[in-house]
Amino acid sequence: MDSFGRVDIVATVSLEADARTELDELVRVHRLRAPRIVDGRPGPAVVLDGAEVVNLASNDYLSLSGDARLVRAAQASLEADGVGAGASRLITGTHRQHVALEAALGDWLGRPARLFNTGYAANVGVLTALADARDVIFSDELNHASLIDGCRLSRARVVVIPHADGGALEAALRAHPAARRRLVVTESLFSMDGDIVDVAAIHAICARHDAALILDEAHAIGARGTEGRGVAADAGVVPDVVIGTFGKALGSFGAFAASGPAITELLYNRARMFVFSTALPPSTAAASTAAIAIVRGRDGDDRRRALAANARQLREAIPTLGGARDGAIAPLHVGNDMAVMALSERLLARGVFAQGIRPPTVPDGTARLRISVSSGHEPAQLQRALATLRELVP
Repeated sequence: MDSFGRVDIVATVSLEADARTELDELVRVHRLRAPRIVDGRPGPAVVLDGAEVVNLASNDYLSLSGDARLVRAAQASLEADGVGAGASRLITGTHRQHVALEAALGDWLGRPARLFNTGYAANVGVLTALADARDVIFSDELNHASLIDGCRLSRARVVVIPHADGGALEAALRAHPAARRRLVVTESLFSMDGDIVDVAAIHAICARHDAALILDEAHAIGARGTEGRGVAADAGVVPDVVIGTFGKALGSFGAFAASGPAITELLYNRARMFVFSTALPPSTAAASTAAIAIVRGRDGDDRRRALAANARQLREAIPTLGGARDGAIAPLHVGNDMAVMALSERLLARGVFAQGIRPPTVPDGTARLRISVSSGHEPAQLQRALATLRELVP
């Protein structure tokens, strides 16, 4: 005790030392992550950590992130509107660019939409706004971490369904008939496996059991379907909520949730990730509006055809790759964490970058290379990458 009568407390655990112990454990099990640095615009080929490589690790499926039309739209907005929105949407952060983007989304998707700053925020925001302890959520076991966290934070009872198993989903819905709301939550195109679920079958099960369908189309919006409207629209299905992102096939940044008028209005008031976040920069919204126009038009059709052709060529060269045959995401399962990272490094040394994916992103024992192609991969780039893959892939 000092002269002022205060008790001196000596920390028994150093937070910094404790963090170092955890990092050492990640090193031991080959799960320590560190970012690589890209210099210049992203694209089918990038300068990565100072060396130019063929990029097989991007979500820029339609090669729009460096497109001059998006850049011009963003530049014009920067000059006119400044850098930041300055406040949350419900204070003074709703800019004319946000309104224009939501209008473009509504025209494209045929229903109202609300913007979120990220896909993660959209998934967590929607689930916590629409579900609470009175409800039950039925969640596919391979759903993205943002959906898993949204389920947990909602405080609803969560029933995990074996991946893409319609029979198990129907049985679970029968086993949990009593709840204020029952929400079925799934991706349409799964980000780590590249497979596409039978959205029409899932929607029919939901209809039979009076359950709502919340569909994450992050990796399908723009890249699949008529005008790039995604898997559900192509199947003639209208989920209760569709969640999509601008940072993948549309080449920009941000996300949205599209639904009925009452639900989208409720998100204004209940989605904490929306209510308590500074709005997207107006220039980002302007770029996304330009991207929608491209994706809906002939150029978008051409890019989707090129993407599908490159995806098929990839799987013809490496038959062991998973995912939908014409889909951009093609996982190569390796299993062992150390082995997958060693393979990624060998490819990188040959000028090809494909990211090794380890737990907890994927289940234990399923480490993989997540290989992805884009519409913009030129024949020479793709041939170089495929030749390297054929040589080094076991």
